[in-house]
Amino acid sequence: RLALSGEAEWISSRQLEWIAKFDREQANLREAMEFCVSDNPEAGLTIAAALYPYWLSRGSVGEGRRWLDRLLSVDAGTPTLGRAKGLFADSVLAVVQGDLEKGADLVAEGHRLGPHLQDPLAQDLINLAAGILALFSNDLLQACPILEDAVEAFRTRDTSALQVVALDSLGVAYELRGDPAQALKCYEQVRAITESCGEVVYRSQALCSMAVAVWIQGDCVRATSLLGQCLELSQQLSDRMTAAACLELLAWITAQDDVRRAAVLMGAADELARSVGCVPVMFPNRAVHHEDCIRAVRRALGLKVFEDGLRKGRVLDLDSAIAYALGTTSRPKSLADAPTNLTKRERQVAELVAEGLTNRKIADRLVISQRTAQGHVEHVLTKLGFTSRAQIAAWITEQTHR
Repeated sequence: RLALSGEAEWISSRQLEWIAKFDREQANLREAMEFCVSDNPEAGLTIAAALYPYWLSRGSVGEGRRWLDRLLSVDAGTPTLGRAKGLFADSVLAVVQGDLEKGADLVAEGHRLGPHLQDPLAQDLINLAAGILALFSNDLLQACPILEDAVEAFRTRDTSALQVVALDSLGVAYELRGDPAQALKCYEQVRAITESCGEVVYRSQALCSMAVAVWIQGDCVRATSLLGQCLELSQQLSDRMTAAACLELLAWITAQDDVRRAAVLMGAADELARSVGCVPVMFPNRAVHHEDCIRAVRRALGLKVFEDGLRKGRVLDLDSAIAYALGTTSRPKSLADAPTNLTKRERQVAELVAEGLTNRKIADRLVISQRTAQGHVEHVLTKLGFTSRAQIAAWITEQTHR
């Protein structure tokens, strides 16, 4: 019931409240899903699918995929709306992490269920998943018409969350197809929907996407302004994935007149994206800008200075990276000032990370599965607001000597 209530109010002014509530209730939600794995997979899928936008906003893509994979594998496989929602959520999380093969398998299962799905919403969800898969696969000829249909389907249903996802995806497809003006129309619709109700997650993503489109049009000043707005929201949300995308684009813009700063921004973007199992540039058509920026900055600085800049960026936590990007005077938080609300087990895991142990070795030491060990490491990173194992190690060292 908690997950479903949060899902229903996700596109609303209460979104931040729900994010905070889900943060607090993580242990209970995991316990409920664990129970459902063996006793009621269908109910578990309902919970997991409802949590999908939360996991995406927190950068907990890996955890979301693990729960959805487990629950889909033990579910009876009947053609229900619940299973369609699970397939949709799992496929989107998979393609965001670059696992296009898994995403395609999930979409294919959805299409096989299609003729047997009684609820039209279920088929619309699978079609949206197919459009997003085509987008990330750079199949724009297929992505655009599918996503156009999805936008209309969800607009007719008045399902704001799915309409926003479809609009943002369609905007990216238009932009990658070479039509930034059409893309901006989609992003403006997303901004209008989200601003009218006080939503922030999708609004921040739309601001980042808008920045890309106006940058392509040659307006670096407006692009920089939009990125600043997006980074402020990303900081409010602790959204490392969107922040990474913003920092990457800001590096492309900055490289025109400050190559040292561009190198630091690229390092920060890379580390933030890596911390959530993604890359700062998710679409092949944009990767060329990333490579161009690397070549230009490396050529201007020389390899040693370039790599030094990347290293400086990679050690920044989210707040410090955003402060650097915005040019604010706020000092980076000391690692020792990070919150300490770790469970006893998470503290053990943090100490083992500080010893340099891999997830496999942590699992062996604590007699737990490697998947469980990985989950503990992710929880530690999230709770401490860190993006790398090196920051955990440094925090443990500071805690020990306080």
